[in-house]
Amino acid sequence: MEPDLSARDATPDGRRPGPRRRLLAGAAIYLAVLAVVGVALQRLHDSAATSLERALGERLLGVAVTAAHLVDGDSLQVWALDPQETLDFVWMRSRLQEVRRESRLSELTLCDREGFVLVSAADRVARGDLDYYWELDPAAVASALGGAPEPGSLVKVGDEFQKSAYAPVWSADGRVAGVLSVDAEAGYFRSLGDLQRVAWISMGAVLAFLTAMALVVARLERSLARARAAAQRQETLAAMGRMTAGIAHEIRNPLGIIRGAGEIQAAKLRELGVELPTADFIPEEVDRLDRILTRYLTFGRGGAPQPEPLDLEALVRRVARLAAGELERKGVRIDVENRGVAGPIAGDSPGLQQVLLNLLLNARDAMPGGGVVTIVLEPRRDGVALRVRDEGAGLGGRSQDELFAPFFTTRQQGSGLGLAVVRQVVEDHGGTFALRDRDDGPGAEAVVALPRGKPPEAPWPAS
Repeated sequence: MEPDLSARDATPDGRRPGPRRRLLAGAAIYLAVLAVVGVALQRLHDSAATSLERALGERLLGVAVTAAHLVDGDSLQVWALDPQETLDFVWMRSRLQEVRRESRLSELTLCDREGFVLVSAADRVARGDLDYYWELDPAAVASALGGAPEPGSLVKVGDEFQKSAYAPVWSADGRVAGVLSVDAEAGYFRSLGDLQRVAWISMGAVLAFLTAMALVVARLERSLARARAAAQRQETLAAMGRMTAGIAHEIRNPLGIIRGAGEIQAAKLRELGVELPTADFIPEEVDRLDRILTRYLTFGRGGAPQPEPLDLEALVRRVARLAAGELERKGVRIDVENRGVAGPIAGDSPGLQQVLLNLLLNARDAMPGGGVVTIVLEPRRDGVALRVRDEGAGLGGRSQDELFAPFFTTRQQGSGLGLAVVRQVVEDHGGTFALRDRDDGPGAEAVVALPRGKPPEAPWPAS
């Protein structure tokens, strides 16, 4: 006798659950999930409200204590007895009003020990009246009168929430002469209500999410596409590494010979009493070429530059002077403008020279008929900006991702590595690099933004 396979799904009374019961079971499970999510969201809301209230109280308490130090307790006792507005009273009131504006408070109040108002920065309470807001936080007020600053509790005044903090004002003999209170309408607590509404709406969106698995598949597909692009980039960089390793081996030997010959020539000139500044350029430029080879070898793996204080304007003018002959043969002139950059920055001099030289050569190639390349130095709040502007045909609608890709070039004899190396060097300095069409005329503009501080540290990879 064969077993009854239908018995596997039978209920204890022998009946199989019908579609209605299965639907109800699924709905019960779904509602249980929603309930758990709802409780979690409510707890998140309560925790956020508590954290916001605590942070607001700490900020208000700091403002209250700081402002209380501005008030002379002995003068406060005189102001409490004299209704006339003396010069020092007017000055103090203006200072407290300034504190209120800068700290974005709804009110800042200075009272004597009995709670009579001396200064109401927002003119909420008249001078000489009792501060009825003290009744909202009796414990915090009592603490301040006892000499301990204290934040008040979150209270509801009308339709708005309000939170206050109280700090004692001390006299010269160590007594509490009055209390300074700061009030802030906790308007951003309204955002918690919005957060709660969004949370409950999100629960309803779970249904849509459960029926929209295609979006997950699409997202996975995009992730795979990015992974494939990253793998392709790594493959390209690996090919570049193999190529440059062979080239570097062949180039470094003659570079060493050139450097040695240059040093010998410079030494002989000095023995003859001839001081020729350009004689030192040979070993310096050989060293720069060696660094360029090293950077090509380590390209794509990143590396920390060797930062030192350097004068960016002097570096720019030096590179412009070195490149001037090459560019002038193509009918290109270099102009340098400094719009207020002063003082040193932390940077790797050979690396930044390479950046600027690559940009100048790119600008030259963009103007086969000649023109003017303008280098502009501009100060920024967090560093400096170096702009290299040409008068060529512009980017031609190509994206930055395409232009910065290794081996991408629009020139028949180009290597396609110039801009990729520029971006690598700038990012190693903790800066940013952008290339865009000029908005003041024909041509393109390369923008290098550098911080003034020390670049992010990372060990150089072994070459």
